[in-house]
Amino acid sequence: MTLILPECITGFSYGDCSAPGSDWKTFKSICFEFTRIKRGFCSFTIGDEITPNYHQASITWSEQTIYVLLSRNYPVIGISKLEPFQYEFIDLPELTDMFPDTYQIPSAAELNERFDLSLQPFLNKAERGEIKYWKPETVGNVIFHYWD
Repeated sequence: MTLILPECITGFSYGDCSAPGSDWKTFKSICFEFTRIKRGFCSFTIGDEITPNYHQASITWSEQTIYVLLSRNYPVIGISKLEPFQYEFIDLPELTDMFPDTYQIPSAAELNERFDLSLQPFLNKAERGEIKYWKPETVGNVIFHYWD
């Protein structure tokens, strides 16, 4: 079933965006806690006001690296085993179960699903224009992007 995206999930609008934002501090502390448990290494890339539209934690342990993404516009999280522009979202319950219910964590199947604009009733005109221009292939590529 297709994940229905809220207005301003992309961060684009021709007026005010009613997106609630996300809790960076909690995200950061949970990523650090997961890294501590795994005895790994964690670094962060903080999205600025333009691109990307998300914050990213890179977590490495036992020669494995994952990328944990947090939308700047909504408390939505995705986990990928590949870096920007090549995201391949995965499920990692041992990490996602650490986040409180205030976060939405779509499944890998939902994020990797082929994006179909006709199934998205809430995206605004500006978002639709950006999507038509950038042509994201998956739902995850709409939520987490580098569009400028």
